[in-house]
Amino acid sequence: MTVAERTSHVHPLVASLRENPAGEAEFWSQIARERTPLIEPDPSSAGHSIVTYVFAAPPGARHVVVYPGFGAAPDNVMDRTPGANVCHASYRYRNDARTSYSFAADAPLVSFDKASEAELKELKDFWKDFTPASDPHHREHFVSRAEEGQPDDIISFVSLSDAPDESIVHKRPGLARGWIDSHAFSSLLMDNERRVWVYTPPGYQTGDRTYPLLVAFDGGWALSRVPTQRILDNLLADGRIGPVVAVFIDNPTSDSRNVELPCNETFARFIEEELLPWVRRQYRVSDKPADHFVTGASYGGLASLWLGFRLPHLFGNVISQAASLWWGPGSNMDIPRSAGGYTPEWLIEQYRQSPRLPVRFWMEIGLMEHPELMIEPNRRMKTVLEEKGYDLTCSEPCGGHDTALWRGTLANALEKMLPPSR
Repeated sequence: MTVAERTSHVHPLVASLRENPAGEAEFWSQIARERTPLIEPDPSSAGHSIVTYVFAAPPGARHVVVYPGFGAAPDNVMDRTPGANVCHASYRYRNDARTSYSFAADAPLVSFDKASEAELKELKDFWKDFTPASDPHHREHFVSRAEEGQPDDIISFVSLSDAPDESIVHKRPGLARGWIDSHAFSSLLMDNERRVWVYTPPGYQTGDRTYPLLVAFDGGWALSRVPTQRILDNLLADGRIGPVVAVFIDNPTSDSRNVELPCNETFARFIEEELLPWVRRQYRVSDKPADHFVTGASYGGLASLWLGFRLPHLFGNVISQAASLWWGPGSNMDIPRSAGGYTPEWLIEQYRQSPRLPVRFWMEIGLMEHPELMIEPNRRMKTVLEEKGYDLTCSEPCGGHDTALWRGTLANALEKMLPPSR
């Protein structure tokens, strides 16, 4: 049986509403009491549950799409209850799943990997100024703190009964915490300026020791949505990792991420020739590659693997979460995958052709990711690294392309790669 799939199941509450649409007010009162999504045991499999999302369509909406952690918009249009403003959709998930979800009224019914150029433009235009709705009745959520003057982002998610514990991401009262400095960093090589945050662990200010260095991409996201600094504090307090200095690299613009992170030679030079020398001048960090770690998710995971390949004399440890290994020169987010015209999985081939490098790896890919674009390329990279004899840890958790998953699994990666004895 699959990890996650749409099902025609109708939850008893929805079925009752179908028979009596006049009972909509009581339906929403019960939803407010029980919280959502609605979860039932799957009678056909002891290892799965049926999860039903419900949402009230905004006035005038033609359709509502739920984003349940996997699948494309055309497959996730919610059913509407005749005579009542209740949209619903049911899914079968494996019981160790954890996924965020959201709702979008009148979202374009386009599959990203099959879209034409015109359809991709439609998608970009729609999402440019549109924020999907969180669930007002969610069971679980976390808040991503926004920049000053912007509303916070509320992320609804669901954890099924066997989902791994993720309490390590929660703020603990009375805990010694690290300090975060914010810097404006100008680059001659990249011809831009960006924010860079530097986390120093508790006790850094009063000592003189040097520390391992962790470099993380998508810096604002890594601090707000993950949040990496809190995970570091909690792991350190539990004695599960040693202290580390962490550098969080932000993206200068909303578009620069798609240029800088996918195997960009100039960006690698920026890291080597500008950023790391500055960090070493400003902070007490080790200069040993074995003490340097690089991490990121999606394009950030690809960039981490790229720096492990391009700069093994600087980074001896790579933590890659859901790397976009489908990428190849000539591809970008504005070109449909179906159009071809680029060399896919370029970085996998570079590792295949290269002698073994002095680098350790943690790789993960969620089982609810796109099979052809995400899961299979990551498995092919895993095979290449195994055949080369690398020190490699691989994980395939039950989740999608999703911060709700990566928050907990990053802690697992740090514990594995940065133990207290280092």
